[in-house]
Amino acid sequence: MKKEELNYYDEFIKNVDICCEISNILKQFTEDFNYNETKDIENQVHKLENDADLNLHNIKNYLVKDFLPPIDREDIVLLVNKIDDVVDNLDEIIIDLNIYDVKELRSDFKDYVELICKICLKFKEIMNSFKNPKKFEQTKNIVIEINNLEVQGDRLFENSINNLYSNETNAIEVLKWHTIYECIENCIDSFESVADYVEEIIMKNA
Repeated sequence: MKKEELNYYDEFIKNVDICCEISNILKQFTEDFNYNETKDIENQVHKLENDADLNLHNIKNYLVKDFLPPIDREDIVLLVNKIDDVVDNLDEIIIDLNIYDVKELRSDFKDYVELICKICLKFKEIMNSFKNPKKFEQTKNIVIEINNLEVQGDRLFENSINNLYSNETNAIEVLKWHTIYECIENCIDSFESVADYVEEIIMKNA
């Protein structure tokens, strides 16, 4: 019986789609924020994170037996791990809101969520163009767009931390929100890391 072939690029996109789904859940949750729903949202997102883990393991299990993958094995492993980092970081945002018992969102939190949703759209674009080597120039342009969005995230983070320490008098609130802001910054950085690595893979195989 012939082994069913795995399209690695489609598998990459499956987990990118999960990132987009989580970002949309986060956006809706933020717009209609209800502290009492945080745990339910965490469970919902964590299920998606588990689905992404399953996809990750399927890719690696297939790769072990694949005689001739379309790109270097090391690149496939590192790329899926980087995408998994994005999923985990998105999951961590919701986890932090729950474990730190956040009853009210700071005003700039919505700005971060909007930014994450924008990056997710570009994230999907870059993974779709990655499937087609002829779209190298398009891919490079999307990388630049993601880099620019990451810079916006850096500026937002600097402003948030400055405002937090300048205006928040509750030390516990300072501690919990500093941690949450850092988690979000790590999440945004992980998107950029994937984009940069996709560009690197394309250049290696050009």
